Amino acid sequence: MFGKTFGVNLSTMEEPEDPKELEEVDQGLETLRGMLPMSFGAKKKTSVSAEVFARTRRKEDESASINTSLGTSFPAKGKRVKTASDQNSVKVRPRDDSDDDETEEEETIEEEDFLDSSLPISHEIKLNDHYKSVTALGLDPAGARLISGSADYDVKFWDFAGMDSTMRPFRSLRPCGDHQIHHVEYSLSGDQFLIISGSARPKLYDRDGFEIEEYIKGDPYIRDMRNTSGHVATLTAGGWHPNDKSCFFTGSADSTIRLWDVENKRKQKQVIVFKTKERGGRTIVTAAAYSPDGKMIAAAAQDGNLCLWPANGPFARPSHIIERAHSPYSETSSIVFSRNNWTLVSRGGDDTVKVWDVRNFKSPVKFANELPTFNAETNAIFSPDERLIITGTAVKKGEGYGKLVMLERDTLEIVRTMSITKSSVIRVLWHSKINQIITGSSDGSIHVFYDPSVSVRGAKLCVVKEPKKRAVDDYEIDRPIIAPHSLALFRDDRPKSTKRKREKLRKDPIASRRPDLPVNGPGKGGKIGSSLTQHIMKDIIKDTTRDDDPREALLKFAEISQHDPKWISSAYQNTQPVPVLADTTGEEEEEETQ
Repeated sequence: MFGKTFGVNLSTMEEPEDPKELEEVDQGLETLRGMLPMSFGAKKKTSVSAEVFARTRRKEDESASINTSLGTSFPAKGKRVKTASDQNSVKVRPRDDSDDDETEEEETIEEEDFLDSSLPISHEIKLNDHYKSVTALGLDPAGARLISGSADYDVKFWDFAGMDSTMRPFRSLRPCGDHQIHHVEYSLSGDQFLIISGSARPKLYDRDGFEIEEYIKGDPYIRDMRNTSGHVATLTAGGWHPNDKSCFFTGSADSTIRLWDVENKRKQKQVIVFKTKERGGRTIVTAAAYSPDGKMIAAAAQDGNLCLWPANGPFARPSHIIERAHSPYSETSSIVFSRNNWTLVSRGGDDTVKVWDVRNFKSPVKFANELPTFNAETNAIFSPDERLIITGTAVKKGEGYGKLVMLERDTLEIVRTMSITKSSVIRVLWHSKINQIITGSSDGSIHVFYDPSVSVRGAKLCVVKEPKKRAVDDYEIDRPIIAPHSLALFRDDRPKSTKRKREKLRKDPIASRRPDLPVNGPGKGGKIGSSLTQHIMKDIIKDTTRDDDPREALLKFAEISQHDPKWISSAYQNTQPVPVLADTTGEEEEEETQ
């Protein structure tokens, strides 16, 4: 009765020869496939990482510029660097000028290719939540969580794995009141971080933003800073010991560097007093750092001096000192050691970056100038392979872009510059594990630079994560909410006339807020004191009660009490002895004898 199949039998159907008919058949089959499920369960989303990454790619006009005057080319990762002996051993055939020009062009192209492939700067995301200068940046050892401090007194927490493409922090706190945040740094284990602010008390927080410890402030009235138990002026620098997670140091405007034990908040372990030849013998310590092996402490001060001490003492005087390493009364904002423990880089407030050799600590090995800085928190860092030195430059408002400058370590020649924002670049951070560069600017923005091909996790996790879609029951009301009992339906009926109620309230001294009645005499009516009017009337109408003789005042009632006794005198009237009163007082007798 019925056929074996419903509809058109495709096996007996002849293939249409017209191409238009073929397209119509294909479109019909595609529509049918779209209606039918291809698999059971939740469908997995197709990978859209390439498209999402393309949205965050830096534009060509904002891309980095290369200084072609640099003569040295960096080899690709994994290749051996050619030494001077290798270059001398190569046989060079004579070439004409055209060959030399072609060779220079090829070297420039190779250099550009290397920089483009090795530096994680092809893509960029922007974190906007601060409204003042970002003066502190810190990443935990795994590179999963970023903390930022600002001149708006706030510390914000950014979790790359938990954020979506809206780029919002998951926590914000104000740990030090109305004090600017100068520095934040995670410990070696990443379970806590140190906050250096404008106050005199360093603070320790856990990775979730809960306070662990606040360290003591010293006595500002003690002249010798060795005898105080803490700093007495604003903090300027700080950091963890490179090998001991229970030890950290702080630098302050009270001309000292103090070494602390995490467990002892009442007093520091050691005190290093930064001596100066300036008037008063004190200067502001602007930057300090441990060497990677933890054997040296370097510090710079506002008088321009750069000093080194052995980490285990003695601290009476520095082991190495360079006077006027940077211009006096300029703030040397950063000191960083290389992994070899003898190369030192300082970022000066005199718009310079200088490289020092601890083994010959007399003059800088190299220095670069014309790198303007306006902030006391501007830092300089090494790249993870320590072939580059990176720092930020400042710019006045409306006069251009703040730049991220990359210098070659040995020659301090500018390898690459990047325009970041139309404001100063203050902090720079390059994490080796995730291979991403983070900058903080004076306009409150944080920029994260990465390359999908060479970077790991970090910004790549949050870029591809779409914001959570709103559910049906997830809605917000943008109109006022009316409480049920405020509706007329539930409101009590008001009386038609309120005259009686008003009269009753008028008689109530509390409900009508009747003013206090005047006090009649001292301590009358359970009240003590007097009003302003009574105070004025006291001077006008004098109280003569104190001038009366108390004996005469009592005798006035003697006759009245005999004729009209009111109290217990009538009960003892028959047995009451006759009182004998003296005719004269003691004062009158004395006058008569005289």
